[in-house]
Amino acid sequence: MNEHDEQLNERLRAWRGIEPRADFEAEVWRRVAAPVAGLDWFLALREWFGVRPALASAAALLVAVAVGLGSTFALAQPARDGLAISTPSLHGSSLAGTYLAMITGATP
Repeated sequence: MNEHDEQLNERLRAWRGIEPRADFEAEVWRRVAAPVAGLDWFLALREWFGVRPALASAAALLVAVAVGLGSTFALAQPARDGLAISTPSLHGSSLAGTYLAMITGATP
C-alpha cells in the first residue's frame, strides 16, 4: 500500500459513526404512512373495496360496461349533413372511406 491509502485507512478507522435520532424509525414510518394530498378519496375507496373484493370486481365490470356502451353510442351518431364521404383523401373505394361510410351510414 502506498502512503495515501494508509492515511485514508487511519481516517476511516478514526471516523465516529453517525447515530440517528431516537425517534428516527417512528418519523420514517410516519412519513411513509402519511396520505398523499389530493388522493384521500382514492385511498378511502381503495380501503373500502379492499375488504370487499367481490364488490370491487363488480364495480370494475360496471365501469368497463359503461365505457364500452358509452363509446359505442358515441361512435354510432348519425352522419352530419355537411360530411362528404367522397373527398380526395377518403375516396369511397379506400379502406378509410369504406370504414367511414359504414360508421356514418352514408353511401360512398
